[in-house]
Amino acid sequence: MNEITWMFQLLSDVMVPIGICVVLPISIVMLYLRARKHETNKRTEILLAAIEKNAEIDVEDFLAKMAPPKKSLKQMLVTKLMWGSIIMAIGLAGLVYSVYMDFLGGMPSKILGEYYLISSILLLVGVAILIVFFVSKKILAKELQAEEEQKK
Repeated sequence: MNEITWMFQLLSDVMVPIGICVVLPISIVMLYLRARKHETNKRTEILLAAIEKNAEIDVEDFLAKMAPPKKSLKQMLVTKLMWGSIIMAIGLAGLVYSVYMDFLGGMPSKILGEYYLISSILLLVGVAILIVFFVSKKILAKELQAEEEQKK
């Protein structure tokens, strides 16, 4: 094997998985934290400007009005249901695709095994999120009912 082929093999076998499994998640978390920090800094600037213009402002009331609205229990449960369903559907679709490609025989067994693994993991994560949804719904039934009555 010549040197160029060896380098491309190294790149595809080692560097791409490291980039996907290490660098990508760290980058996503970093971007999320940076956006939250930026949002907090903007709120602080607005609060300081409001205090400079009106020294008698009620800071706690102003911060309560500026804070993003908190999700209700029902909204959080519906979000879990949505994400669980989406992830499970993606895993199921990948599993169906893997079985289809396995019967066609058009894909190497190593790649097919990876498809089976990733699809199974996604399917199980989706099922786990759905289980959390149903258990949470059962545990928080009284709180959900009280929240609904409070809205009325």
